[in-house]
Amino acid sequence: MENVGLKVEFSNVSDGNMSFAWGNEADVIKNRQQFLEKCAIKADDATIVYLEHGTKIYKIDTPKANLLEKSKQQSLVGDGLMTNKKGNALMLVVADCIPAALYDPNSKQLAVLHAGRKGVELNILKQAVEMLDAERPEDLILVAGPAISGDSYVFDTKDGVDTELWGDNFKKGDDEKYHMYIKDELRRQAIDLGLSESNLHISKIDTYTDQKYYSHRRSMATGEAEGRFAIVASIL
Repeated sequence: MENVGLKVEFSNVSDGNMSFAWGNEADVIKNRQQFLEKCAIKADDATIVYLEHGTKIYKIDTPKANLLEKSKQQSLVGDGLMTNKKGNALMLVVADCIPAALYDPNSKQLAVLHAGRKGVELNILKQAVEMLDAERPEDLILVAGPAISGDSYVFDTKDGVDTELWGDNFKKGDDEKYHMYIKDELRRQAIDLGLSESNLHISKIDTYTDQKYYSHRRSMATGEAEGRFAIVASIL
């Protein structure tokens, strides 16, 4: 997406675990440093948010919450970061939830969002669009990275699910289990908010089945070690 003034990168398993919660502190620091170097981003120019599965988005003027210091990881607790400052890198880590970047090429504003089941239900995308206050929402660009697909996001029952909200994006499959399509719901929300279909870049990669990415649900099913991969984005 660099041709529109936006840089978005996603790490994968080969870059190592990006979360202090699931790895040795020294290893995580090394992994983050190497990944940022690969992305040509200085750690001092980056801000990370500690996730809580809500809709709080912080406006970042200068880098905060040093992502190489474990003790500062909970300095910003929320599910999104926003900036209009060129060079400010925004980062968060996930494993199945949707890591997304929303960019207004007209006002040169950028948001990075954590959109898991809860974030989609609470419509964190709407919160970000409203904060951007875009004059032309149809020009907004959404880049959503690897996340769990509806084929893999499976529930035995519909208990506790707002089926009216999810509509056709939560349905029973041929396996007689219920499937939640968070990517499709995010797409629907984006269109409802006025974004253009041509500006929606939503990855088809399923983190549950693709071993290149960490998956919380796969770890629970197989017992493999947990980890998190990162999204980092900045305005060029």
